[in-house]
Amino acid sequence: MQGVDFIKSAKGHLKQNFIDMSKFQMGRARLEKGLIKEHMRHVERTLTGLNQARKWKKLNQKIDSPKVPINQQFWDDLITFTKSIGLDLIGFTEVDEYFIFEEEMTGYRVKNNVLDNAIVLGMEMKKEAIDQAPEPPAGNEAMRIYAELGFATIKLAAYLRERGYQAQAFHPFGGPVLYPPMAQKAGLGEIGYSGVLISKEFGPRQRLSMIATDADPLPPTKNTQFGIREYCETCGKCIKNCPTQAILPGNQKLKSPDGKYLQNIDGDKCFPQFFKTHGCSICLKVCPFSELGYEKVMAKASIKVK
Repeated sequence: MQGVDFIKSAKGHLKQNFIDMSKFQMGRARLEKGLIKEHMRHVERTLTGLNQARKWKKLNQKIDSPKVPINQQFWDDLITFTKSIGLDLIGFTEVDEYFIFEEEMTGYRVKNNVLDNAIVLGMEMKKEAIDQAPEPPAGNEAMRIYAELGFATIKLAAYLRERGYQAQAFHPFGGPVLYPPMAQKAGLGEIGYSGVLISKEFGPRQRLSMIATDADPLPPTKNTQFGIREYCETCGKCIKNCPTQAILPGNQKLKSPDGKYLQNIDGDKCFPQFFKTHGCSICLKVCPFSELGYEKVMAKASIKVK
């Protein structure tokens, strides 16, 4: 294939776990009548957004807009725009080949070059809804954010293209990269034992998405050391409260074949509960970073962060 040497490879040999939407029917009976319609609307909007995001997968098409010069003002304006469309978190980094799902990036080319730069995004899930996990309002909130974050990601990608740059929206409900380590790499937080990103702003209560772009140079990456993982080693609330024991202790990590990406989540145990409860979210609910907030947790634990 022409240009194959320019395509980022999946060095981590990660396999994508596709979410089968039909499996959500398993737990439909648990939904209150008032929530069924709302929940299915969120599911429909999520799928619509996912399809819209994938329409730009073949990025060899011409962009007519002239390139706006990239400087600090460019990024300041972009960040202001992200806030106006409801995005809560944004970070910048390069796409890491170890976090790409196998063969997933081969369709994201611009003249035989892959889009190397990443804009990682996050949107908060409401605490009052997550606090009801595993009851339906928590799962409904997770699906609402999948839909809202998906459309916001698409809007931001369009914003970049209007300024002359290629941009591919990676929907929060499915993309070619693993979001939590990309978000950690972009300085948005650290991955907790529960496998999700924990941020200073919202703890584990956010969903993530990403945009791959040729806009360059990116702003510098923020601090990536928060002391969160250190706290997880002394806590274990998510492990104790997981109803399917899907979260493993820190010394029982599951490795990708190359050994670089480590995780504590057994997906075979997690996903059935996720489908049954339309999103579960118990691990998010019990996490002290959600219950108390980052500052109080760190002060109580006496963990000093540089």
